[in-house]
Amino acid sequence: MGCGNTKSNLNFCASPIPDNTPPQPLYPEAMTLSPTPSPMGAELAGVLATAVDAENRVNDVLCGHLTTEMMSAQTPGGGMTVAQHLAHMAGSTKFWLSQLNEGVASPLPVLYDETQTDAFVAQDDPARAAAVMREVWTAALHTATTATAPGDLPHPSPAQFVLHMLGHTAYHRGQIALALKVSGFPLPDEDRMWGPMRGDA
Repeated sequence: MGCGNTKSNLNFCASPIPDNTPPQPLYPEAMTLSPTPSPMGAELAGVLATAVDAENRVNDVLCGHLTTEMMSAQTPGGGMTVAQHLAHMAGSTKFWLSQLNEGVASPLPVLYDETQTDAFVAQDDPARAAAVMREVWTAALHTATTATAPGDLPHPSPAQFVLHMLGHTAYHRGQIALALKVSGFPLPDEDRMWGPMRGDA
């Protein structure tokens, strides 16, 4: 019996599988992974460390550009201010880290007034924002790369938690840029913002 278009140079035919023979996995080596929990491999840990280093450097560039006046710029539609975005970036990473290791996360600083339970009052010092985000990220990376299990995280692995947070903070940097632009403030230098992600020294 033919296999379809005989003009094609690609062979889409598969050898028939005898009855009662279960299909074999395409990548059998993937089935040999040890079920024993262990810290993530050195290669993955190295990639994440490079990504987090770039994250910290980008945040340093952003916060170095910001002024106290810029911290009150607001995302359109009644969104958060720049200060609130930064506080949320650090606070969310700290919160999810607490699901992995409460003891590590609990003493980390925040960028908002914790005594205000009915309002989101964010501090307006860009330099402190950069320092706090770096401290939180340092703790998150170290904890994730040495963890043997995801703890109470909903993520399937500590590495996925780090990837989630990297995507989350990138989104909020975009919101900060929008807030600055619509408020008439200059944006950070584009080459300096993208440089760390490209691996620039």
